[in-house]
Amino acid sequence: MAAEHGGYWEGPGAAKDFTHPVPYRLLREHLGPGARVLDLGCGYGRVLRELADAGYRAVGTDPSAALIARGRRERPDLDLRHVPGPPLPFPDGSFDAVLLVSVLAVVPDGAEQRRIAAEAERLCAPGGTVLLCDFPLQDHPRHTERYAASASPVHGVFTTPDGGVFRHHDPAHLAALFPGCTRVHAEEVEMTSMNGHPIRGLQWLLRRNR
Repeated sequence: MAAEHGGYWEGPGAAKDFTHPVPYRLLREHLGPGARVLDLGCGYGRVLRELADAGYRAVGTDPSAALIARGRRERPDLDLRHVPGPPLPFPDGSFDAVLLVSVLAVVPDGAEQRRIAAEAERLCAPGGTVLLCDFPLQDHPRHTERYAASASPVHGVFTTPDGGVFRHHDPAHLAALFPGCTRVHAEEVEMTSMNGHPIRGLQWLLRRNR
């Protein structure tokens, strides 16, 4: 998570415990032992812990210095790197899989989302895997009222009481961000947000076209 560098993710956001479930079983079906994996927008390394413990050669990057510092305190053995934003310092096709877990949800700007998605495609090897875990537009009044109250012209953008700015998406918008990939798996999951509220998440497995 935390792909957008700003005060929230250097302050209150850096203390949050992230909750989006990750389909590790699905990843294992598509990744061989020792696969190279990039967790792009890794936050404090929650997902990276599972990947490293499973034997993958995993690297995590995040633009939040506070989140990376937290991750290094909690798991100093992990390869966590503070990188302000795209482009990342890796050659094209460096990874067998690139993960975007609750990353686009914290990037309200469409142009920045396109840069992040393009970077995920660039870094994923042809035939490799891009895992997208994010949030579709919600129909619960808690969310629809926030959408309506937002000053943003983009439907689905909202601000939380502690100052975080988030975006929920039309799935068609998300699909258009990855023109170089083919979606091979898609499902929605019921989960709890990092602020403790019920929410629907989506999990897509994309294959980088050759």
